[in-house]
Amino acid sequence: MADELIEILTGEFTHVLYKSDKYMVTRFKTEEGTITVTGPSFDFDAGQKYVLTGHYTEHYRYGLQFTMLTIEKYLSDQKEEIISYLKSSAFPGIGKKTAEKVYLHFGSDTLKVLKEDPSKIFEVDLSEKQYASLQEGFQQMNDPENEILFYLVSNGFNNLEAQKIFNRFKLATMEVANDNPFRFYNEVYGMSFDKVRAFAMKNEFDDAQNKYREAFLIRLLTDYTFNSGDLYITEDELQRLVSYYGGMDNLEQIIERCEEKEYIIKEEGRYYLSSDYYDELFISDFLKSFTGDMEADDILIEEGIKNAENSLKITYDEKQKQAIRSFFLNNISIITGGPGTGKTTIIKTMSEIFKSVYPFSNLIIAAPTGRAAKRIAEICEVESKTIHSLLRWDKETNTFVFGVDNPILYDAIIIDEFSMVDNSLFASLLKACSRIKKICIIGDHNQLPSIRPGNLLNDLIESKRIPVTLLDLNYRQDKGNEIISLADDIIKNDADISRYQKDIHFYPYERGDFDLISLIKEDLKEGYSLDEIQILSPMYKGEWGIDNLNILLQNTFNPRSIDKNERRVGDHIFREGDKILQLKNRPTDDVYNGDIGILEEIDMKEKYLMVNYSGVYVFYAFDDLADLSLAYAMSVHKSQGSEYQIVYFIFNRNNIHMLNKKLIYTAISRARKKLVIIGDETLFRQGLSRNMKQRETTLKERLGR
Repeated sequence: MADELIEILTGEFTHVLYKSDKYMVTRFKTEEGTITVTGPSFDFDAGQKYVLTGHYTEHYRYGLQFTMLTIEKYLSDQKEEIISYLKSSAFPGIGKKTAEKVYLHFGSDTLKVLKEDPSKIFEVDLSEKQYASLQEGFQQMNDPENEILFYLVSNGFNNLEAQKIFNRFKLATMEVANDNPFRFYNEVYGMSFDKVRAFAMKNEFDDAQNKYREAFLIRLLTDYTFNSGDLYITEDELQRLVSYYGGMDNLEQIIERCEEKEYIIKEEGRYYLSSDYYDELFISDFLKSFTGDMEADDILIEEGIKNAENSLKITYDEKQKQAIRSFFLNNISIITGGPGTGKTTIIKTMSEIFKSVYPFSNLIIAAPTGRAAKRIAEICEVESKTIHSLLRWDKETNTFVFGVDNPILYDAIIIDEFSMVDNSLFASLLKACSRIKKICIIGDHNQLPSIRPGNLLNDLIESKRIPVTLLDLNYRQDKGNEIISLADDIIKNDADISRYQKDIHFYPYERGDFDLISLIKEDLKEGYSLDEIQILSPMYKGEWGIDNLNILLQNTFNPRSIDKNERRVGDHIFREGDKILQLKNRPTDDVYNGDIGILEEIDMKEKYLMVNYSGVYVFYAFDDLADLSLAYAMSVHKSQGSEYQIVYFIFNRNNIHMLNKKLIYTAISRARKKLVIIGDETLFRQGLSRNMKQRETTLKERLGR
């Protein structure tokens, strides 16, 4: 690009052909004709003229295009253009006579003068409405937000990232960029360290080395807590961590600087990222002070339980009845139990009793994933939302709409699949719960904890501050379901894979006396669909890792075809008809981490693909495909909150350090009808005997104080 001639193009913006967070294709009308303009995403004003700098390119398919590098609004000095602009939609209520009057006063410098000082319009004798229209229009012309956003997207940030940065620093963004651009990483959630560092290297600013070290230390601590699941790091461990990455001469000084700015919080020799520290503190303070005033009549509760038993044609055991009673008799309660213990049926009964006991109050069921929320809504016939949907994520401000100053308008909340909920999400939910009078937490404490740091469900249970009901009778097991029996045996430390022959099939990996594709084809012949079959693996790399399995299964069940468009992203290919996994929460589109859909369309011309998530259609620009993966095979963590008719759990010696009791339990409990385990039996037994490393948190202690 350095050798290309930088040229100037002046034209009127007409419309957008394509736009993503990072890139857009637009059309501009120039004196030579209409031309396609490409470049960073930006919000142009319709009908406005702009001066663009950049270079021309000849696209092999779309012809001559102009790639823009910088942009500013065009200020004409020609009478007809000035009058035409003043009577445009940019200035409501201004007609041709008024425009001519303004031009007569300022002449060819009209736009330049009024852009620099809109108040000069008062030199012309106009009405109050005309003054207001012209002054507001010229003030918007000087809107620094657009200039700042374009500066950011022109320097490597996508549109969403630029908006996040501006939302945090507002009009001080440029000042921050020139003083300490690493604050973009330190203070804006979800920013890429490498992208901010690349931006910072383009600028000169004082004390750059130490400001870089602050950000690098925060990055190390962020990676450490994410990889370990710990909420904090000890002083000694922090020293070792920094040493592993080459050391830092003035580490103590950098730590102090981070503490002063509250990037890091130190408490009793423990170092927390400030967000993690304050989330844990808020959860503890909220739960310790939480009081509800929804009293319940014991007689009505017992009548409700009997009515539910009659309508559902079941008989609740004493633990299940205790769980239902606990919800109504306590301000906050926890129900925990494995698959088959009746948690979903209990939710249905609690919601029905709630309607009769509190006819003028409202209840909401919340879950961390779209699949879990949808399942509850369908089975229980009750209002159910994802936590993100309930709190309503605002993409523009990068915050939840509902919070401390704007609580959710419900009286009671039941939170399902709570083992997947992390501290940050729970703190955000509780901040919006000032009107809530009753909380019930439901989950399986034997499953893997949340992907993000913390050990929330277990911490709450072990704090002994909240009444807990443990459901330990498996009703699917009574019906002969071997998968539930195995899950129960794992909890009791009495699992023997040789006991099971009907619903569970074990193939020793080292013998190789199986053909994965043939096994799956047999399932398909029996009437199951690929949507009902899920392959789980502990790791991404290696022969039986997720990446290789996805390629194998894609090539077999959705092979390349002249009838199907496809798009390569790095080493991966997305093809129409593929089973697709969403990797990150995308609340504005109502899809979430772990949701699975079908790739229905790839538009090569407009550069987007469309995925159907059970009736929710989401469009992705080609620049945004890092949030997607193939879903024929997936990690155990990503499968949480979902159940499948058939699960294949595959592992080998490369996975030995990943295998532990919680991971195996979570994997096998995803299956409803059939479980196929492919692996080394010795490794399987070793994994069952290995407990997951206890995550380091302080919530239990805070709740106990």
